[in-house]
Amino acid sequence: MASDGRRGWGATALATALAVVFLQLSVLGIFFLLPLQWLYRRRGASLFLVAALATALGTGAVEVVVLTLSHSSWSLLDTAKMGVPLLLIAGWVLIVLLEKSGWRFLYRLLGVTAVTAALLFVVIGQAAAQPDFGQKLEGAFNQVWNQALQTSGLGAQDAFGQVEKKALFELIKETFLGSFVLVFFLFWGFTEWLSRAFTPARWARTWRDFSVPTQGVWLLLGFWGVILLQAVAVRFGAKWDLGFTQYVVLNAAWVALAVYAMEGWGIVQALMERWNWPRFVQAVVRTTLVVFVLMPGPTQIVVMIGLPVLAVLELWVNFRKREQGVRE
Repeated sequence: MASDGRRGWGATALATALAVVFLQLSVLGIFFLLPLQWLYRRRGASLFLVAALATALGTGAVEVVVLTLSHSSWSLLDTAKMGVPLLLIAGWVLIVLLEKSGWRFLYRLLGVTAVTAALLFVVIGQAAAQPDFGQKLEGAFNQVWNQALQTSGLGAQDAFGQVEKKALFELIKETFLGSFVLVFFLFWGFTEWLSRAFTPARWARTWRDFSVPTQGVWLLLGFWGVILLQAVAVRFGAKWDLGFTQYVVLNAAWVALAVYAMEGWGIVQALMERWNWPRFVQAVVRTTLVVFVLMPGPTQIVVMIGLPVLAVLELWVNFRKREQGVRE
């Protein structure tokens, strides 16, 4: 028993260390929740919670040490660098612990995403009301911009004029406000997908049978209908300003589109199995779809629209020709 306890605490320390290190290694940060999830599957909820708390404290400690050694003052960017991982950890803890409730993963994911979105919209809305928020936000952008220039070897040389940089800042700001909830949704979904990679048969069946309740289509059509109507109104010279609410609608629309794209992916998987395509060909198709989604351009638009359309069409055409075994 004592040796099991030591192994358990050793695994907790290892998972915590890996999570903190991954967070500091740029691109590898997308994997930082995986050690915690591995610990949960192997050692249970208690040690998982300990590791999650230790990871949060470790992340904060690293950020404070870095700022102290660099003699830098606390900025909006530092708040984001600490706050985002903490939100991701807290959200994942809720998603994992709600598993005992019997809810499907999609419901847990959507619920936690909605709570996170509500919290962030309140915080951002309050911050945006402050007169100096715009200056702080632009200052954070300039900090990232200068770091990118130094990393690329351009030094202090600014390859863009002030007008172009200002336009780029506005573009990034609007893109972020219109899609940041989708980033949380996809991050947690990606973590779950990777954590199930070691049970491919069960995960393939779950993915193949994945479908959204019929009523969900009204949310998809409603959110995108509002966006389309606003675009048409502006195109014809009408003034229809939703204010800050437009970002709520945009985020909800992107999440709804992602959910139906997942169902469309499941339909593609089911059709390939039904038609007895070789596994190699199935792997090529899945890889191609992923590449198209990640590659900006016309193919990305076709896939991101085509998969949800396929899912909506299944309301009238049962592509899978059988009862769905898993209605997430």
